[in-house]
Amino acid sequence: MLAVVVLNQENKKPANIKNMNRIFLLTAVLILLLNGGCRIYMYNSTERYNLEPIVTLEGDWKFNIGDDPTWASKSYDDSTWDYITVPGNWQDQGYHQYLGYAWYRTKVFIPRIDESDNIYLYIDAIDDVSEVYINGILIGQTGNFPPNYKTAYDIPVFHSLPQSLINYDGENILAIRVYNDQMDGGIVSGPVIIGYFEDDMLLDQNLAGKWLFKPGFNRKYTDTDYDASSWNSLFVPGPWDNQGYLTFDGVATYRTKFTLANGLEDEELYLILGIIDDKDKVYLNGKLIAKTEDMYGTELASNGMGEWQVRRAYKIPAKNLNYSGSNTLVVVVNDDQQIGGIVTGPIGIMTKSNYDEYVSRYKVKKVSIFQILEEEW
Repeated sequence: MLAVVVLNQENKKPANIKNMNRIFLLTAVLILLLNGGCRIYMYNSTERYNLEPIVTLEGDWKFNIGDDPTWASKSYDDSTWDYITVPGNWQDQGYHQYLGYAWYRTKVFIPRIDESDNIYLYIDAIDDVSEVYINGILIGQTGNFPPNYKTAYDIPVFHSLPQSLINYDGENILAIRVYNDQMDGGIVSGPVIIGYFEDDMLLDQNLAGKWLFKPGFNRKYTDTDYDASSWNSLFVPGPWDNQGYLTFDGVATYRTKFTLANGLEDEELYLILGIIDDKDKVYLNGKLIAKTEDMYGTELASNGMGEWQVRRAYKIPAKNLNYSGSNTLVVVVNDDQQIGGIVTGPIGIMTKSNYDEYVSRYKVKKVSIFQILEEEW
């Protein structure tokens, strides 16, 4: 028998989720013992956003209740606003019965880094709905504001920070608009960081960035000459829930084109697609080259893991790769519920040696029941 124990560390309502995790864990252990023991694998759901911090944002932020679009502006004078500690709900910081809109603002100094061209904002939980602005420009939304309200209290805030909007080595203004409908409100749990995927350093060619996106699938979408110019663009990696598709579950298609980087012609190559939620099929130049099920039996997966837990790393068939011109890469994702899409990085191409290092970092580890119990208690 094979069991996977999933310890959910994301913010949930009600607040006693840790006790619920413990009850689940004890139940799972009892079942395992009754069945004569088995292999157990641990997975922490927050590990999918494995960012290396550049800036930590926990601390005092400016805070004001109400709603005014001018509060997003970099030049807005917030000197009369209150201070509030982030993370932490505003009900415990002087706004006990307040429900509705509020804004957070803080100054951020973002240094240039050599490790990656792509950096991201990660906030573990904002309750219930949020918009994020950098220097006055909207970069993402999580949840839906009234009148079409839909909470996103259980979806981490994860947004790419466009390089064109960042004042590197200088002052930036991060502003967050929040709406809370019930119970706890605000930036309720951390980490709250700006960071990058450390594994980007293993990529020989980085494919993160704007990809074309369309709900649904038709096999013609995989054709190299198919015209997808009318499609929307989403940033990859990143859940589609945070990029305008909060209520969408089902099948959707991503497309991008790339020319293979110089020096990779004679290498054994692997396509790295981070974590995808839930299932995927990958087409290269019109040919199916990989699917989720291919990961099982590798060191990055076990048969008991959910698709949303598995890091995707597929060997690229040399016969399907155009070494001297454009390549069309299509990823079809089937999301069953909650967060969906090509959720986290790294995204790109690795040589065999870098792929081996990547696998060594994330191969599924076998642990004992007693190790799990010791960690949880």
